[in-house]
Parts: sequence; C-alpha cells; structure tokens
Amino acid sequence: MAEPFSDDVIIAAVVAYGEADAVVRCFGRTQGRFASFARGARSSRRRYPGLMAPALGKAILKARRGTDMLDLQELDVDARLMALATNLRGWGFAGYVIELIERFVPDGAPLPELFDVVVDTLTGLGVHGPRAAILRAFELRLLAELGVLPDLSDVSDDPGLPCTAYDPGRGHLLAHPTSGSVNFSDAARQASLFLLDSDANDAVSLSVDDDILREVGRIFSGWLRRQGVSLRSLDVLRQLG
Repeated sequence: MAEPFSDDVIIAAVVAYGEADAVVRCFGRTQGRFASFARGARSSRRRYPGLMAPALGKAILKARRGTDMLDLQELDVDARLMALATNLRGWGFAGYVIELIERFVPDGAPLPELFDVVVDTLTGLGVHGPRAAILRAFELRLLAELGVLPDLSDVSDDPGLPCTAYDPGRGHLLAHPTSGSVNFSDAARQASLFLLDSDANDAVSLSVDDDILREVGRIFSGWLRRQGVSLRSLDVLRQLG
C-alpha cells in the first residue's frame, strides 16, 4: 500500500463529481501539476476546510491505484488569499494567473521555482490588491521559467541605441520600428528588467505610469498571440473594467 505524503499546493480548480466528491486540479511544489480525487470534499468540512480555487495549502496525498490521479486526503488551507474573496477584480487577477499555469505548465513536471513565483504573485495580490505591476512581473517571470523570454538587455537591430519598438512576431526589441512592430520605449525596457527581478512587494514599488506598464504587457501579449490561444480570464477582466 502506498504511504500518504504531503506537498505544498496551489488549488487551481475544483470540479464537482457525483453528490459529494470532487476532482481537484493542483500545482504542487514537488508534484508539479496534477489531478486529485477528494472523496466527500463537498460534505466534509473537517478534512477539506475552505476548499476552493484559487487557494494555497498543505495537502496530504496518496497514490491512487490504477490511475495517475492522486487521492487528496486532507487539505490545510493557507489564509493569505482569503482577502481576495471580497475583491472581485483581485479575484479576477488571481484567476488569470491560475489559467496561465493551467494552460502552459505541463502535467507532472516539478517546477519548484515557478511554484514559488506563483505563490509570491497570489499572496502579493492578497496583500496589495489588483495591482498591474504584480501581473506584469509574473508574466515576465513566467516567460523566463518557460525559457521563452525575449532578450531585454539591448535592442537587436542596432545595439546600444535606445529601444523604441517591439516586434511581437519575432520577439525582438528594436531601435527602429518596422512593419508589424509596436511602440515599446526604453523606459518600458528598463521597467521590464526591474520587474523581472522583483517579487510582488518590490513590483508595487515601481514608480512608472500606467502607459509604461501597458507597454511592458506587450511582451507577454505578443507571445500569447503567437501561441494562438484565448483566455477566459482575460474576458472576465475586460468585463470588470
């Protein structure tokens, strides 16, 4: 018989199964992304207090015979995200972070550094509320963890000159705009470098206007378009305004 084990987890989704059970999608520090089965999760407040998504917690897990799914036997929920429950836009920001992990992180790959980035982002949103700088920092750090972050150290077409544009098709910073490029100032490049090395608390200390943060966001939105995917969480955020 397999022995139970524990893992720090981020709860990404809770799907009702039958009358009292649930399938729970998780991102674990040591297990990576996985699905788990929580028997009686919708009726047992003792073993699964505060089971919801998104949430942080310590899970007791056990291998489930004949399947790749794990049994979620207990969950001790971390209270740091509770404040988001009363902040609709903050909840939407957290949902965006979770959907990106669900879409772009492969199942079963332990990614402890990325796990820490996600926890830092979610708890930062819990403390500071829906701050755009926190999301921009997360997007850059996610691209870095996935190995697809553009070179932010200099422009590619005329090194040493200030940055004026970004080519989302090739993922290059440019000194001279080209067909298909978008405005991207050197101030945005500097802000991107700062955010890339920042945790959520440092990110909110960045003193730039919203236009600069929107430029920074073009790095991730350009990559997202190249993947050809649409995100439900972005539609929700647009509706929230």
